[in-house]
Amino acid sequence: MKKILFLFLAALFITGCAVSYDNPPTEEKNTNLDILTLFSSKSVSKNKAWIGTFQLVFNDMKNEILKLKKVEFEGEKPTNDLIGLNNEEFKSSMLNPDSYYKSYGETSPEAKETIKKEIKEKFNETSDIIDDLDWHEEKGRYYAYAMLKKQFEFLKEFDKLEPQSFNNSEEKYNFFGIENKSDSKLDKNIKVLFYNSENDYAIQLLTKNDDIVYLYRTESNDSFDKIYNKMLNDRNNYKKGHEFNEIDTFKAPNLKFKSKRRYDELCNKIIKGTDSYFSAALETIQFELDNKGGKVKSEAILMLDNAVAFSDIPEPRHFNFDKTFVIFLADKGKTDPYMALRVEDLKNLTK
Repeated sequence: MKKILFLFLAALFITGCAVSYDNPPTEEKNTNLDILTLFSSKSVSKNKAWIGTFQLVFNDMKNEILKLKKVEFEGEKPTNDLIGLNNEEFKSSMLNPDSYYKSYGETSPEAKETIKKEIKEKFNETSDIIDDLDWHEEKGRYYAYAMLKKQFEFLKEFDKLEPQSFNNSEEKYNFFGIENKSDSKLDKNIKVLFYNSENDYAIQLLTKNDDIVYLYRTESNDSFDKIYNKMLNDRNNYKKGHEFNEIDTFKAPNLKFKSKRRYDELCNKIIKGTDSYFSAALETIQFELDNKGGKVKSEAILMLDNAVAFSDIPEPRHFNFDKTFVIFLADKGKTDPYMALRVEDLKNLTK
């Protein structure tokens, strides 16, 4: 049994990102959604999402804990995603301070409880991930954690529309928006960025909180950074009015999803210049959008372990007394034995 356990730990070191889990969580990955590492990541997936939370924890782990200019792994050429993470395409300075919470340091049960207390105080939120992780205190074990939370309301609640298909689907979905019969006050909710054709347009939904919500109708499946830059370029070049007119209409589907990504490609690889490796790396996204507004909640964590802990796992020892051996018996509290026995031949010495 002990040999099996040893082999299991050895296999765990080179395969999955599960070493730092006290209770490996049930995956909540949305199989219809690809969560990307970077704003610039390429993906041919029909549905994909990116959020900056994991970049925040990577930045803190690289800069504050590892004190490295870049993270690279022994014996591996950096991937495009790792290069992008090292370049810090996204930083906390791109967020309002009230939108996020960050923490990093040595792992310990106290650190975990502090995070739980502080996100409750700041966001009135609980974590969906940190209770599943191993927070035991040990030399060389560190964490970087972040939560991003946003909630916004439109200037006026949009009308709820009749369920309808999306992309010619047979299934009907709930929509919200502005119809011809809608109150004209709702027109103030929308700023037109451009309208190039019936299949190429973009708008901004205005909010009470000054949060920016862009909706861009396009068939492009390019990286998000290129799509975004194209949208801004078309907005800047649009010479017609940006007002939403009474004869215009608008509709968008209600959205609600929850997904998780584990960055296994970063885990259990020795980091160059260190004796450490990432033992856990994950990110969650929750998003809702309806006629009233929207909500975003995202968490990310990166855990660092000391690789020496694995090299110190002892070889299995076999205490098998199936050859010549000696027994000594002594009274409790006495130094000298009261009996000694050497056994070389079991004949007449066993039941």
